Amino acid sequence: RLLEAVVGMHGDDNGLILPPSIAPHQVILMPIAPHSDAKVAPTVGDISARLSSAGIRTKIDDRDVRPGVKHYDWEIRGAPIRIEIGPRDISSGKCVVSLRTGGKSDEPLDGIVETVTRLLDSVSDTLRIRAEELNDSLVRPLPVDPTSGLAQSENAYSDGTVYELAFDGNDSDAEALEKLTGLTLLGECDEELTNEVPCAITGRLTSKRYHIARMY
Repeated sequence: RLLEAVVGMHGDDNGLILPPSIAPHQVILMPIAPHSDAKVAPTVGDISARLSSAGIRTKIDDRDVRPGVKHYDWEIRGAPIRIEIGPRDISSGKCVVSLRTGGKSDEPLDGIVETVTRLLDSVSDTLRIRAEELNDSLVRPLPVDPTSGLAQSENAYSDGTVYELAFDGNDSDAEALEKLTGLTLLGECDEELTNEVPCAITGRLTSKRYHIARMY
């Protein structure tokens, strides 16, 4: 269920986007043209050791395939960060860092641990903000009868929408609400409503916030 939630919330047309906190590999190191420069492999190994020592889950992808294939494979798997290191990068003292959430930059090899730590936090923040925006776009106040303030019949509600409502009833009230609306209560929210409003089925004033939606 956790994986389903992650895919549904964070995936895109290119595959998974794994939050750094649950990604098996947080950083993928990709040696570029290691056969043309003997410094590439040991440099990548040193970077990997430094990141791993800092508790960052790191994997070296040293397969003998084109860089584009590696990028595609790890993009579809949702690795948060990909780092390319080749002869020109070593000469310049930099590496190419790509984020699964979008964006590419040249970053100094010195201080790479601090840079990666910062970028992992950035990926987490980006995913959180996107999830909150998606949630806000999907959640709507439950339409209620303008006179009574109570829930309406199921014809008033749409598929694919999560509704927010005030609810302060018992199990029988919950069953009555679900039967009336054709929706299913998803549970109580952590944050209460800012003001007390009538419960959607009993009419009692409450600040308890619930979500409800059509389930299949």
